[in-house]
Amino acid sequence: PLAQVYAILFAVPLLITALSVPILGEVVRLRRWVAVGCGLIGVMVVLEPSSVTLTLGHAAALIATFGAALGSVIVRKIGREERPVVLLIYPMLGQFILMSCMMPFVYVPMQPGDLAMVALVAVFGHMAMRFMIKAYQTAEASIVAPMQYSQIIWAAVFGALFFDEYPGWNTAVGAAIIIASGLYILFRESGGSSENRPVTQTRSRVVAGTHPRIGPAMDAQDRNEPEP
Repeated sequence: PLAQVYAILFAVPLLITALSVPILGEVVRLRRWVAVGCGLIGVMVVLEPSSVTLTLGHAAALIATFGAALGSVIVRKIGREERPVVLLIYPMLGQFILMSCMMPFVYVPMQPGDLAMVALVAVFGHMAMRFMIKAYQTAEASIVAPMQYSQIIWAAVFGALFFDEYPGWNTAVGAAIIIASGLYILFRESGGSSENRPVTQTRSRVVAGTHPRIGPAMDAQDRNEPEP
């Protein structure tokens, strides 16, 4: 269900916090570790492994969460030395090569209606990326980022409208725990308690893989700004 998928994906800031210690050498103190632990408990509440049969879909969401967190940490680590165009092109090129190798085994010609829907996805994805970049250019990350958690609400609404999926109590409670933990970490890191710039401020947002991440584009914007 869409609501479960997005609830799991929003555990990304928690994993970013955990990965930033060994990879970036950032300082994460006890309170944020407690928040990470609470968030992971929220993920378990969403999954409810004791009463729900875990599927490949759940595994895909968990793998996507880890991959997105690791990607954000890598962008944070090399973003200041590497050109933004490289950070954008190489992941897309890698996906293109991998999918090109797999496509001959599963390819089915797309119907014109499906092609039109994919084009619509591209249009909305581009619009969303441009709006997110503009939002981060004009407001603090600590203000913009919490609004992205509304994606869980939209996922629940669209799941009910289009797929007849209605989230249970475990999804609602688990999502609330994950959101609270993520917001706590976000506001703590916005306070500058880390020696480095907090990785959650790299402005790489949680997405479903339909359009590019905005972190490299924002790094480019930062580079063009004059030194204070």
